[in-house]
Amino acid sequence: MFVVALCTLAQPVQARTPFNCVITKVIITDKAERDRPVRVEEHMSFWIDDAAKAFAFSDGRRLRVTRFDKSWISANSDDTQYQFNRSDGTLTCAGSTTEGNTTTTIVGSGRCEKATQ
Repeated sequence: MFVVALCTLAQPVQARTPFNCVITKVIITDKAERDRPVRVEEHMSFWIDDAAKAFAFSDGRRLRVTRFDKSWISANSDDTQYQFNRSDGTLTCAGSTTEGNTTTTIVGSGRCEKATQ
């Protein structure tokens, strides 16, 4: 029994799982009719801590988690909502901000993979 317990303790504990993603975002502003949606590709990294039920960007900024289970993680940061599908590694995001008379809406999605450490 002691040997089994000792072997269990000797196994490395990976509290955080890092992910790298490539997201395609579409940025829409309503300021002028001539403005067209802009498509940009963004590389982003984040980590998931299952023990703490935490989701954070690689720079350490934690998101506010609203759902955390074995299939989905939902979280938000500032004015952007994120949905991570654990089964296929898809990350989607959406958000909207208004400054003055201009509203900017951003929607995006992409694929994430576990990062090698």
